[in-house]
Amino acid sequence: MLRPYHLTAILLLTGISAPSIAQNESKREIVVTARPLKDTEADLKACIARKCPPDQDIKATLSHAENLFVEGDYRDARATLANALGRNRKHKGQFPIEVSDLLRANGNVAAHLGESDIYRLSELDMRDTLKGALQPNDYRVFGAEIEVADSRLKLGYLEEASDKYLEIERRALLANLPQIAAIARLRDLSLRVQRAETEKTAFRKKDATDAIDLFLKAPTGGAEEFKIVAEVLKSRMDRKGGDSATTDKLIARYAALGGTVNPVLLHSDPIAMNEAQAARALAGGSDLNRISTQVVEKRWVDIGFWIGTDGKVDEPEILRSQGDTDWTNAVLKAIKTRVYAPLKAARAGTAPGVYAIERYSLTAQYENDVTGTRIRQRSPIAKIERIDLTS
Repeated sequence: MLRPYHLTAILLLTGISAPSIAQNESKREIVVTARPLKDTEADLKACIARKCPPDQDIKATLSHAENLFVEGDYRDARATLANALGRNRKHKGQFPIEVSDLLRANGNVAAHLGESDIYRLSELDMRDTLKGALQPNDYRVFGAEIEVADSRLKLGYLEEASDKYLEIERRALLANLPQIAAIARLRDLSLRVQRAETEKTAFRKKDATDAIDLFLKAPTGGAEEFKIVAEVLKSRMDRKGGDSATTDKLIARYAALGGTVNPVLLHSDPIAMNEAQAARALAGGSDLNRISTQVVEKRWVDIGFWIGTDGKVDEPEILRSQGDTDWTNAVLKAIKTRVYAPLKAARAGTAPGVYAIERYSLTAQYENDVTGTRIRQRSPIAKIERIDLTS
């Protein structure tokens, strides 16, 4: 799914650095650097011991929690964030941005653990924290509303997500925030494309195509630069239908402009479910399916790949992993189908292209009262969570 709005592009963010990616001169060699886990742990403990101010506490917490997450220790990352919320939630009036970052991080880690209720509530608390401290027309409040709509989409409430996107667009236009309005509209267009691809009906295909064409004919005034995103969505629809002409035209246009500095994804096949998993999804999950669900705890991979200056993907490989990796073939296959806009030509003596690293976690949501007991069990429908670790 396209992510034109970058409020929550990576796990924890504002002000916290992910592992940095160093590209060796003239060689396609990658060096991943990050602060050692023991250092971020020591920083956080020292901060708590001296009763540091809430903003410093939250910054140290996010740094350590991100490190734990990258190391694959999701549960300790979540515990670290939950403890910090216990210490700092009461300071949301004085530090609304910092507390909202903490809540956002808590929700993101919870999603990778399959803790859908915690994820949902964290997103709502994040939005309410910003709404309670900022002006109603502050762009950050609208951004938080978009994130809440994104969470409804992720949890499977597609109609509700669509309604929220369009309502945000309407309110943003009234508030004279055309870029926010365009972003919300494009989120809805992306959702319509996703439904067309998954439901594979003539109605959904026409719905998505008509909605994209309408935006292209009359893009949001004051945010015309976002028209390119709708063009990417249209090329994606055409390519799925066997017509690559619009994708080729986009590639030629980017090339004529000298290429992009950062990778712009034009096409990718979705990650295909295997037949057994697809059957479980269609069945909605019986108790028998639930019992036979594959183990999803502590199963993740970091996949690295080159994006060449021609926009093609080369050498996708598993860099690190935890647990069995028998589920990752579908991920690697999908990455190989990606088509990016051409990149700016590399400087003499530097590595051509960009090296990307993405974390994929196999998980399944926890569900309550599914077999007549009060014991929580995993949904029989496994899902793959993705997050970009590229610096």
